[in-house]
Amino acid sequence: MMLSKNTASVLVDMIENKLAMIQISDRGELREVMTLQRCLAELQGVMATSPTPNPSAEAVPTRGRHRKLSAMMSDFDIHHEVRQQA
Repeated sequence: MMLSKNTASVLVDMIENKLAMIQISDRGELREVMTLQRCLAELQGVMATSPTPNPSAEAVPTRGRHRKLSAMMSDFDIHHEVRQQA
């Protein structure tokens, strides 16, 4: 399925808004944030004109061993601060 750049841009804006508003209080919400970050990285890859993969997509694990909540929270804080500065 192909998305137009305009559609992808709207979806990116919606995901960024949701990420900015979400308050993490449990693991379910943290999983939702990580899923949204993966979706955002994938959409930004679709919007990019170069065939190189998006480096932020590697930062969010998709499978494997469960990480500790504190490590996932610190990763979220780092990504959240970077987004706030941009």
